[in-house]
Amino acid sequence: MWIGCLACYNAGRLVGDWYEADAADLVSGGDLHGRPTDHDELWVMDHENFLGAIVGECSPHHAAKIAKTLREILPYEHGPFAAWFSEYGDSGDDLAEDLERFRDEFRGQHDSEADFARVCAEEVLIGEEQQLLARWPFNGIDWDRAAVELFSGAYCSIDAPGGGVYVFDIG
Repeated sequence: MWIGCLACYNAGRLVGDWYEADAADLVSGGDLHGRPTDHDELWVMDHENFLGAIVGECSPHHAAKIAKTLREILPYEHGPFAAWFSEYGDSGDDLAEDLERFRDEFRGQHDSEADFARVCAEEVLIGEEQQLLARWPFNGIDWDRAAVELFSGAYCSIDAPGGGVYVFDIG
């Protein structure tokens, strides 16, 4: 992330540099200027790869806290978390709480809402005879209509890049 000196910025000079996000709260005005200075008000003016958790500018302290939490997100969670966060996240200081809520609500990536409805039905009947699962009632169900029922209440979906949907239990 690019951290700049606000005093210099307000005076018409751009003084700053790129730093690792999780150490942003350790950067001082002296680090930016290469010498001791009384310019102690710093600001994150540019950043990359924050999965939508930081929009615009912020304090180095806030950015470091977000970066440390984002490090806990597993690679397969990046896309779903970014999609979920853009719709349901709270861009406040406690991203760890958002991450916990995301993990509680995420129900996976599926080909479609209808595919998720079919998976839910199979899980309900998983203790039944496997032959029963192969035939009845699955060969006669309108999965699109079943999905409308599921997704008009507790579940929501967000389109996944490259196809399919991410499904969340927000009820």
